[in-house]
Amino acid sequence: MNASTNTFLKVPFSEKDQAKGLGARWNAELKQWYVPQGVDPAPFEKWFTNSPIPTSISTKVAAKSSAPATTAPDAVFDDEMDAINAKLRDAYELREMDAF
Repeated sequence: MNASTNTFLKVPFSEKDQAKGLGARWNAELKQWYVPQGVDPAPFEKWFTNSPIPTSISTKVAAKSSAPATTAPDAVFDDEMDAINAKLRDAYELREMDAF
């Protein structure tokens, strides 16, 4: 992996705080965690995905539509919960900053 590009990750919700603490960031548009450019990706190795790095929303949508129909409902639910929690966390963090 190269630190000069974003490295996308598959981080379970239960490990999101650990990934964030190491420097991972959440891309709300793609609904995916990533290691930003310039950050050493080595500490994130356990979350590396085997899929290519999405380059746009259309790539992400295309990947979802070509996924097998046998996707476990729990996996879909987990992804949706990750997205909801990220939005709530971001809104809460913004509200905390406005209080100062």
